[in-house]
Formats: sequence, structure tokens, C-alpha cells
Amino acid sequence: MTSLVGHFKGQLTGQLKLLFGLPVSSMTGGLLPASRKPRRNGNSKKRDLLLEERARGLLHPLAPKLAPLVSVGWNSRMRTTAGVAIAARWEVWLNPALKEISEAEVEKTLLHELAHLLAQHRHGRRRLSPHGREWRESCRDLGIPDEKRTHQLPFVGRRMRRRYQLRCPGCGESHTRVRRPRRRIACLACCRTHSGGAYDNRFRFQVIEIGE
Repeated sequence: MTSLVGHFKGQLTGQLKLLFGLPVSSMTGGLLPASRKPRRNGNSKKRDLLLEERARGLLHPLAPKLAPLVSVGWNSRMRTTAGVAIAARWEVWLNPALKEISEAEVEKTLLHELAHLLAQHRHGRRRLSPHGREWRESCRDLGIPDEKRTHQLPFVGRRMRRRYQLRCPGCGESHTRVRRPRRRIACLACCRTHSGGAYDNRFRFQVIEIGE
């Protein structure tokens, strides 16, 4: 009987892998979504539990379901960027150089990036303008109603050649980047005009490598 059960477990496990392409931990553990896999941040990123607690406390009155999901830390690879918010994983990473400027700048940048997460949480999977109306509303709710889109901090950056051009096949809008995008991205203006703000593969940016 034991061998028969094991046989069927093996068959079902194989079918689940074939159908969904997802790792199966065990029959009792079920499917393990790829998004749940632990990420390897290397030595460049380090979580800050005190800042994380601060961020969760700020968010809890506004978005209690979002607050416990947020993680905050420092990214030593940042040069001219003060901070970044990654809504897909509810992460905020800050430039360690902020600590050399003032605690006030750390707090301000944290709130700026949390506003991005809060705006995305409120509007689900809808594509948002990075510093549009939804972000400004979140800034007001977090107590920074006059927050600017960009900072004017004295960071010293490295000069890196922009090697890739991103061009929209719809409107022709283009941008240049240092690195090739790792995921599919589309023109926000065209997606808003023709698809109500949802991702539309017709307007996926074409990636062109720029020669020397």
C-alpha cells in the first residue's frame, strides 16, 4: 500500500510540474510560487530592521495589509540615486550616503519611497506614472505634501555610457539606459491611451544596442 501511494504521489508531482512549471516542495507543502523564493542580495544590500519597523508603523494606519509586507534596507551599489521602491516585492532600498548627510534626509527619502509602494498598493496592478497624481496623494497622506520628484543631494556618481536605447513601436518615444532591461516594459503613454493603463504588448519597448 505504501509503495502504491508513493507511486501516485510521484505521478501527481510530475503532472503539477508539467502543468504549472513551478517547483513542488512536497505533497503536503503544495506549490511554491516563484515569487516566494528567497532572493540573494549579495553583499551590496543589507536590511535595516529599525527603519523597517519605522516604515511599517507609518503605513499601518493607511494600509494595514501592506505594512507587514514591507522590507527596508541599504544598497551600497547606489551612487546618485537616493532611494528606490520595488513594488513587485514591496521593498525600499536607500543609499547609505544619506546617513552622512542627516537623519532628516534618511526620513524624507524613506517617506518618498514608501509613497510609491502605498500608491501601487491602493491601485493594484494598474500601471501608474512614477510621480503622478496617485503618488502625490500618498505623499500627502504620509505627511510630505510638498515632496519633489527628484532630490538635489550632493552624491558623487560614476560616469557610465548608456548602451541601450528603448523605443516605442507605437509613438516612437525613446529612452537610453546603461543596462538592458531584465523584464518586459512598455510605453506608459501608449498603454494609457489605448489600453486604459494596462500593459499592452503592442507597445513593448524595442531594445536597440548603441554602438561605440
